[in-house]
Amino acid sequence: MRSLTLTVLSMGLCCLLSSHSYAAETAKTMAEPTQKVTKTIDKKSSVMQKVNINKASAEELQSLKGIGQAKAKAIVDYRTKNGKFTDLQQLTMVSGIGEKLVSQNTENMSF
Repeated sequence: MRSLTLTVLSMGLCCLLSSHSYAAETAKTMAEPTQKVTKTIDKKSSVMQKVNINKASAEELQSLKGIGQAKAKAIVDYRTKNGKFTDLQQLTMVSGIGEKLVSQNTENMSF
């Protein structure tokens, strides 16, 4: 009787441990597709529509890399005072905008 009880307890413990390990593996397997979807969304979100620097609002300009509220306002103010930008190098004439910032955003800007 005692060995039967030990056998049953051992089997129960084995079942419990294997179900825990199975649950952990299942959770990991279920998370993998979610991670793939997240990576796909990240890739798609990095492909943004071009921002027209001659028409964009300050909020739209802030979607560009390294352009915060102050720089976006400076671009809009410069554009209002001096007219439309004719090339990307003109952006470097805006206070706070340098060559590096322009080169980082070249692919995401249009006129």
